[in-house]
Amino acid sequence: MSNLSDDLRKVFLFGVGAIAKTNEKSKAVIDELIEKGALTLEQGKALNEELKHNLQEKLAEKEKEINSELIMQIKDMKDLSDEDIKILKEKIKEVEKERKEK
Repeated sequence: MSNLSDDLRKVFLFGVGAIAKTNEKSKAVIDELIEKGALTLEQGKALNEELKHNLQEKLAEKEKEINSELIMQIKDMKDLSDEDIKILKEKIKEVEKERKEK
């Protein structure tokens, strides 16, 4: 159970990292084009805003994908053994404790 959740978390973080890296490279290209005069400062600002918007949309899409997968996992919980349920309850308590400590 926790392995699948860990895998989902890793996939999500990988996706976020890839999106962020793409955004950084795109911003660098835009800045270079502005320096060379191929773009005006206003055009560069507009492109940067569009990149931010696209990044937010992609992150929201990834979050929806992860949430859908988690919902499917929750639906599959009816097949969990008593031991799996016990482990899950312990994990929930750990998370609750960590949240209270913040």
